[in-house]
Amino acid sequence: MIVDRYTKAVLTVIAVALVVMAARPWLPEAGWPGALRPQPAHAQTAAPKYEVNVPKAWGKFVAFSNNNLLLEAPDQSLRIVDVEGKAPEFPKVKALIHWQ
Repeated sequence: MIVDRYTKAVLTVIAVALVVMAARPWLPEAGWPGALRPQPAHAQTAAPKYEVNVPKAWGKFVAFSNNNLLLEAPDQSLRIVDVEGKAPEFPKVKALIHWQ
């Protein structure tokens, strides 16, 4: 019987705490200290790992794979450009493909 009373008491305390937590956003602010009021969540934006400027003269974007860009130049040649790194050594051309 003691275990039954203890269980009911603990469950009652949990239920009251949940009701208070659920009702707090609708209660007036005058009775609550500012630190106890729920604060709105703010999303954090992730900074990009790399920021690369690729010259337009290298061609138009065709594809991206394995941190490489595939660019097609006006003369129908293809460039594979590695973008994983920091300036000034990146971006760098890994392969230049000409069709015959």
